[in-house]
Amino acid sequence: MKTVGRMVRRYILAAFAVVVLVMAVNSGLFIGIVVYFGSKNQQEGYFPVGRFAKSFTKTAQGEYAPPTDMDWQKHFVWAMLLSDDGQILWEENLPSELNHPYTVPEVAAFSRWYLKDYPVMVYRNDYGLLVAGKPIGSLERFDFYMDHDVLSTLLSAFVPLLLLDFGLVLAICLGLGWRGAKPLRELAEGIGLLAEGKEVRLKESGATAELAEKINQTSRHLQRQSELIARRDMTRANWIAGVSHDIRTPLALIMGYAEQLAQQFPLQSEPRKKADAICTQSQKIKALIEDLNLTFKLQYNAQPLRRAPIQMGAWLRRCVADFCDSQNHSVELLIREPAGQALLEADGELLTRALDNLLNNSVRHNPSGCRIWVSAEIADGQFVLEVRDNGAGYPEAVLRNLSGTGSDSNAPHILGLHLVGQIAAAHGGQAEFRNDGGAVALLCFQI
Repeated sequence: MKTVGRMVRRYILAAFAVVVLVMAVNSGLFIGIVVYFGSKNQQEGYFPVGRFAKSFTKTAQGEYAPPTDMDWQKHFVWAMLLSDDGQILWEENLPSELNHPYTVPEVAAFSRWYLKDYPVMVYRNDYGLLVAGKPIGSLERFDFYMDHDVLSTLLSAFVPLLLLDFGLVLAICLGLGWRGAKPLRELAEGIGLLAEGKEVRLKESGATAELAEKINQTSRHLQRQSELIARRDMTRANWIAGVSHDIRTPLALIMGYAEQLAQQFPLQSEPRKKADAICTQSQKIKALIEDLNLTFKLQYNAQPLRRAPIQMGAWLRRCVADFCDSQNHSVELLIREPAGQALLEADGELLTRALDNLLNNSVRHNPSGCRIWVSAEIADGQFVLEVRDNGAGYPEAVLRNLSGTGSDSNAPHILGLHLVGQIAAAHGGQAEFRNDGGAVALLCFQI
């Protein structure tokens, strides 16, 4: 919803800015046009009536006339000079219907800007009243007046009216923005539900109908996928549980009979060796089934972590000692302080399982024997556990599968190592596998 809120604010501000910009541009254009044509008209002498009137002179014969070099005909089609009693003292190009004396009411009438449809301009000089006429239809003039109280009220209310206009524009922008953002809010809520894996059913109408339809289709598709994945996981869980349960009893019988047979024959006899091999392979099958169950639980967070503070030095010595006793194999252990005193909140059984898997992997895949080193140190705030051997190392296909670049990272031959990575990840750490004169496994945990 924060994204929608930001969009609404941006659109409202943009709309308001557009309105203000349009008003500013219109005002600027209006002022520019007025200034341009005003300056142009002044340059062209658009209203030279005063200069024209003041240029009149009276000759010795008592005649009145402007200078011959004044080009007043460029702006007026006729002109006349009236005396104070309304007699025409001078005229030029005066239409015949206007060539007569004028009374005071007539003068008062055309002083309001029109004389027989001719736009006129008047100016008083020393000899009388100059009247200059422009072509009919060439100028529009308006009779406009306003009461002083009304004008004062308008001028005093200009700023409040301007603020009211801005407020009205802002309110309209807010209303339009809020109304336009409603479909976006619904889409945002739908996307939020989609991200949570919930079913989405948006109204497929309005401007966002196409987007709503696509989101609804995506929701239905994801729901179908979730159902298929859930059924697949349930089938896998039931299969693993069924196999584990069904194989447990016959495997126990095989191991029991093999131990009984082994005890009935001398140590170096061939039947004794075969019985011991059956026990060994049965133990591997049992461990494989346990790894299969555990990796499935870790993958789906079905394995609870029983975390407790573990002193890593004592835990390492105990695990290595137990392994050496059970496998009759020597392991060189090096704990660099302060790693021996480090405390790690972890599930001790799972960590022991991970270390046993690594040690057993070195023994199992090097039947001709190998040396094994286990070391621990603190580096960059992490507890680093290294298990190294000088055997054949990891096959390249195994390393690709462990890194996720192979075809099947859950292939059976890497199940134990895959489980090590899962246990490390469950504790917020990571596992790294590589070859360096043999197999090298690194487990890193934050302290």
